[in-house]
Amino acid sequence: MQLEKRESILENRIGYVTSTYKVRLYDRHKNWIFYTKQLYNQVVWHYYQILVSEVQILEQSNFLALRRLEELSVGTKEMKAKGEEPVWKLENLPKIPLYFRRSAINMALGLARSYMASKERRQEEKKEFLPSIITSLDCSIVLYKGMYRNFSKNSIELKLYNGEKWVWVTYPYTGREIPKEGRMLSPTLKVEKYATFLHIPVEIKVYDIRTVNERMEKEKKICAVSFPDNDCLAVCVLMDRDGIVKESYFIRGGAEREKKRQKQVVRLEKSKESRKSDVRKRDSEKGKTEDSREKQNIGRENQKIYKKIQQINQYYAHQVSREIVAYCVKNEIKVIVVPNYESTIDFHTRRYLSADKFHWQGRSIIRNLKYKAFQKGIVVTAIRPYHIADSCSECGEKIQRYNQGHKASRNYYGGRLYHCPNGHKGNSAFNTAKNIGRYFLKRFSNE
Repeated sequence: MQLEKRESILENRIGYVTSTYKVRLYDRHKNWIFYTKQLYNQVVWHYYQILVSEVQILEQSNFLALRRLEELSVGTKEMKAKGEEPVWKLENLPKIPLYFRRSAINMALGLARSYMASKERRQEEKKEFLPSIITSLDCSIVLYKGMYRNFSKNSIELKLYNGEKWVWVTYPYTGREIPKEGRMLSPTLKVEKYATFLHIPVEIKVYDIRTVNERMEKEKKICAVSFPDNDCLAVCVLMDRDGIVKESYFIRGGAEREKKRQKQVVRLEKSKESRKSDVRKRDSEKGKTEDSREKQNIGRENQKIYKKIQQINQYYAHQVSREIVAYCVKNEIKVIVVPNYESTIDFHTRRYLSADKFHWQGRSIIRNLKYKAFQKGIVVTAIRPYHIADSCSECGEKIQRYNQGHKASRNYYGGRLYHCPNGHKGNSAFNTAKNIGRYFLKRFSNE
């Protein structure tokens, strides 16, 4: 009876997770958004100067620090009754709404505390150069309640300064739909070169926050996942507590992703060749050396191409992680096991992997998978990735990899097929996923 009661308590524990949803605002009154952001940074700067001058305020809690800063800049009822002026009055600025001011104060507190922490750390380390005090700001506006309202499925009203007064403006937006069960927190208004976005934190309830060990007391199956870097981007294997494979699922799309990336790589190579040609031409005309020009930073066009490659990678990392979570929800899986790649692969020292941060996506998929799975009440755990890819999942012998028409070798890391000395053979990524699951289950075999 007590055991059943304990299990019921564990399963009914509720947690929360916050995800940020990015939506694009319709291009309307962009100059008003600019005026509002400019004013916001002026107010943040004012409070930052107070905090740098009176650092004892930073020793107080955020609530008490906010009250003290408002007293210094706006005053109190008693001060107004006596006709006293605040010491740090907000001068040469229009009327500042309450929640706009408090958002700016909290931003200034964060900046000042970060500066002081960095200064103290460097003093402890006896470093000669201390961090510089901020001299200019470009903070995005954090909108507190009172600065936005009427948030609907496709529009939101924002309170903006139009250069003369505060006005309410309705902005249609496009982007991912905000979940109905989520609680919207203070959004951030971000102004980029060609568009304006709202970054909306949404707090979502999680109805199962048991740890891995707590889950494994009851769960009868797990999902182990490997991440090959070919047309197959992830291999999911469902296993029972005895390590017997019940089902597998291959997530493809690598060829499509590579086609898109290769298009950008070709653009990048053409851009580099074009720059080198221009450099040689200018240098020959001016009598300068080629080396001095080739050491320049990559131009704006190249930066755009690198950003595009990153966006392609991010898209597929999100897509694959969502597909893994959907598969586990469908099969009622509560534990996902992945290899721990956080500190084991160094692409700079292991050139034989023929990969770089733009190419191999295992890490980014796992990062996305962790929080996406947690939102659905699924926990992601990791094992050490040693010998998961070079050992046979059936007998433990070292395997040799190969592709059709190629010679098998232990060092053929791109090989999609494998065989071992005992005659076991098959898909190498599937073999890796089975090893991941079975190595994890060894922890619970004697319990």
